[in-house]
Amino acid sequence: MIRNVVFDMGRVLFTYEPEKFVRKYCPKEADAELVNRELFGAEEWELTDRGIITEEEYLALVLSRVPQRLHEVTRWLYEHWDEMPQPLPDMEELVSSLKSNGYGIYLLSNMSPRFYRFYRRIPAMKYFDGMIVSSDVRQLKPEPDIYRSLFERFRLKPEECFFIDDREENIRAGEALGMKGFVFEMDIEALKDALRKENIKI
Repeated sequence: MIRNVVFDMGRVLFTYEPEKFVRKYCPKEADAELVNRELFGAEEWELTDRGIITEEEYLALVLSRVPQRLHEVTRWLYEHWDEMPQPLPDMEELVSSLKSNGYGIYLLSNMSPRFYRFYRRIPAMKYFDGMIVSSDVRQLKPEPDIYRSLFERFRLKPEECFFIDDREENIRAGEALGMKGFVFEMDIEALKDALRKENIKI
């Protein structure tokens, strides 16, 4: 029996559209592509999510790879990217319904410490019973240890949890540990169908 529902954050609880965000401030297409690739697509981004480099260190790496003329806008975009996420329509209602039906609600997210600047702006967060943020535990999905951190900290049984994430590899990693899940593709009705199939009351 499922007793807990575990949510990812980006592209599950909120929209995440860095390309659109960058284009708003970089009107030239080539500049926008470069800044987006180096700022939001750099492999070092994962190091901030793991909590092993600071935001200042990350930004310095990014600026070393973009032309001087783009430094000001790149710096501004990085300092303000937490303004980009917008709550996903209908998700608060779903989370509220799950909570009122007695399910434990948890967060399992790959996120830098920037998370703490904006998470309270996501209305659904007020229903959560606990959260694991990757930069706090220095672990990342889909590594097994971060899932174990969730189970151990909140004394959850994997087989009693249902995980919602936008990345298939993250869902499969949870399944390998005994936690069922669903790959969310911005379709709230498909998610509701998946929950019903698991006899989860919504």
